[in-house]
Amino acid sequence: MAVAAPPASLFAHSPVPHRAVERRYVVAVIGNPNTGKTTLFNALTGLTQHTGNYPGVTVESAIGEFTVEGAHFSAVDLPGTYSLAPRAPDEMIAVKVLLGLGQGVHAPDVVLCVLDATNLDRNLYLLTQVLDIGRPVVIALTMSDLAQKQGIVIDLSELAKRLGVPVVPVQANRRIGLPALRQALGRAVRDTHRPTSPIRFPAVFDHEIDLLLQSLPHTNGHPSLPRFLLERLLIDAGGSIEAELAQQLGSGIRAQTEAARARLVAAGAPVPQIEVDSRYHWITQMVEATVHQPLITSQTWTDRIDQVVTHKV
Repeated sequence: MAVAAPPASLFAHSPVPHRAVERRYVVAVIGNPNTGKTTLFNALTGLTQHTGNYPGVTVESAIGEFTVEGAHFSAVDLPGTYSLAPRAPDEMIAVKVLLGLGQGVHAPDVVLCVLDATNLDRNLYLLTQVLDIGRPVVIALTMSDLAQKQGIVIDLSELAKRLGVPVVPVQANRRIGLPALRQALGRAVRDTHRPTSPIRFPAVFDHEIDLLLQSLPHTNGHPSLPRFLLERLLIDAGGSIEAELAQQLGSGIRAQTEAARARLVAAGAPVPQIEVDSRYHWITQMVEATVHQPLITSQTWTDRIDQVVTHKV
């Protein structure tokens, strides 16, 4: 069953920004809440910041600029998020910006993913989803000084090797690591290499995505929607992507998706469980190979305060 083409107003796909006047690269900054993302964004862009709304919504975004060896960069600070599985319209912002979806929206030239060194396992979940998109990625590792105080040691070279993307430790409030981070961003936009996703879903899942892709209208041999969007559609039952696509493409896409989910259940690979299992299996292996920490982690001041204020007495 074929579905109608999505209207350009919401899902126009512009993978390469148009730079007719000046060569300006776009950096999307993403990370979990409380990773130091905003502090890093402020340190990178300084006094060049201004605010504006994300395309199509009334949510404000911070936009700033910086240069690397004469190359101009525009940085967009995306809302803090734990995953790219949107359950509300505002949470669609990160997905649309990263994919370059919507009228006047262009996919970023590079994604700067901010990871907290003291909670690397939790932060890696979002990173694996960002890598699924296939844009160039640079990792800024924050809180490394706190991790060191807690006895956590991260093998940065092994982490970068296994991820296939640069990993730069930074302390934004002390401006440590910023020159190296800018250099890594500059190299990433010039490099033709594209990172590949480390996550492998069961073959039956990939087959269902292929069937959905085949049902879409094609332009110059390419489907009208990116594969990542259909993966999220299939995994996130009842999410924002399903609601938007059903509204724009009609009930046919929802019926196809529900049938695909039923076949996955019958094959022993139900969603969303296959995503959780696949990602955390990889994350566990990654952390075991790159992170060394004491068996008993020393308490932080916030841990001690929590013991008092949350005590039953």
